[in-house]
Amino acid sequence: MDIPLLSNPEFCGPSRLPWLGDEPFAPTNRKKPLVTLTLKNLLSGKRPRQQPPSAIFSLPPEMLAEIFLQAVSEDRNPPFPMHSHFVLAQVCALWRAVAIHTPSLWCRIVLEVAAHESRHDLDRVMIRARTCFERSHALPIALILTSSNSNPTFITNFALDLILPVRQRIRHLETKLPVGFTESLFKLPRNSFEVLKSITVTALVSDGAEGPWFRGMSALQGAPVLEHFTLTFPSCCWRPREIFDPYLADLPWEQLTELSIETLETRHEDALYALQLLEKLVRCRMDIRLLPPLVPVIAFTNGLPAPVQQPATDIPAPKAKISLLTLRVLEVMMTGVRVDPNLFFDRLALPSLTELSIKLSDRLTFRCKMLTDLQTRSSFSLRHFTLANARGESVLPFIENNPLLLSLKFAMCGMDLLPVATALTLTPTPDNKAFTSGSVPRLRLLSLGDHWREEGRPTEWASATKAVIDMVRSRRRRMKGASRLEGFIFGSSQAALSPKKKERLERWCAEGMRGRAVLLPHPPHPHLHMIMRVDDRNYLAMLDF
Repeated sequence: MDIPLLSNPEFCGPSRLPWLGDEPFAPTNRKKPLVTLTLKNLLSGKRPRQQPPSAIFSLPPEMLAEIFLQAVSEDRNPPFPMHSHFVLAQVCALWRAVAIHTPSLWCRIVLEVAAHESRHDLDRVMIRARTCFERSHALPIALILTSSNSNPTFITNFALDLILPVRQRIRHLETKLPVGFTESLFKLPRNSFEVLKSITVTALVSDGAEGPWFRGMSALQGAPVLEHFTLTFPSCCWRPREIFDPYLADLPWEQLTELSIETLETRHEDALYALQLLEKLVRCRMDIRLLPPLVPVIAFTNGLPAPVQQPATDIPAPKAKISLLTLRVLEVMMTGVRVDPNLFFDRLALPSLTELSIKLSDRLTFRCKMLTDLQTRSSFSLRHFTLANARGESVLPFIENNPLLLSLKFAMCGMDLLPVATALTLTPTPDNKAFTSGSVPRLRLLSLGDHWREEGRPTEWASATKAVIDMVRSRRRRMKGASRLEGFIFGSSQAALSPKKKERLERWCAEGMRGRAVLLPHPPHPHLHMIMRVDDRNYLAMLDF
């Protein structure tokens, strides 16, 4: 019996497909002979010069499909979006059949419209999108759509044409498009996204675009399972930041578990109003503008002062105390001029808080008592703490009240290095079996970066850096297992570690500790730094693990 073992490789189909941007093979009238490797030819030696079939062709289709899913998930930097998906579908007939008939392989759809795309290029993107929509069948999809095109009106229409046919299947939506598209998306009917669970919107603003924006998000109000909402509005440093108004956003606050409002300022009173509506909130990140308390408005009538009647409003005032029972992660970026950050924190009680990140700007004064009072009201114990740009009192007493800390990060807080290193150094008890209280013995990640005051004085700098090395040594030698220090980043502005201390740090890194020393230079023009309100996020990124 003649049993076919391997079909003609020409059967695998064209190596270039139209939705990848290449033209298919031109038709030809000449028929190529079909070469089939059969068992009879194999035994007689009269077989074409081909390699025997690979063992991968013996795998069940289900296992091959799982391999495809893993390969696609690990493709970090493809030449173009979804490159691996289409390449897998062109290897051979078997792989193509498995790839096309695996709907879950096509459920994460990434589309990118580059700047100055022609109409032909946009048609290719549309064809690619429709191909993915068809191959994913009726499964929920994750749609990631980005564009750097300079024509916001054209991109808005193009993006809506993509989203509208499949809006009832979108489980996760991520867009980086002009703000006009964002407004059009939010103004869709209330029942547009029935299965939408998370949405991440980056709204790009062009020159001449004027707000207000992000009001009346009716499409999201009608999303019954929406849990995660992220809104980012990157703008130029000379452009004033837009204000996000929770009163007018019309979001389904009561069902959100994760809220992130980035580079959009929210007045602290408005933020408190939104927080009291978030009954299920677990993670929150907001940029908050602190405003001073309102003063009575006085007008002059016929030269005499008289109080002005304020217009009536139906907006309820925030509760005196707002208790967020489920909140575990809070990240706030605060701005304001000569305003106390306690205006915001004094209203909160966070009993489940485990991660707190506070980043200040505009030279706000920070008081440690604000954090200790918050902890007294809430009775939490932090695992992760980040403090940046906090000029004022030392927070070391607050650190000692959180002995379960796993990671600690100080960035540009204007502190002295020697007291910080001494407070974090582990001191054993006389029997050498335990450690003194308040030393956060479980600390595993530590990041210290600042323009330290001791840097201009060589003697004090040598003593301070020696205390830093002693602190790291105490946490590397005396702690074992999960309580051992695994990561340490040290940043300074000018003075560096001595060669001997740097060699000691490199030796610990060779032993498995993640660590490095970074340089945090002063801004080239401090006055421009203040006028443009450029924050220190670049410093924070340099101090991240």
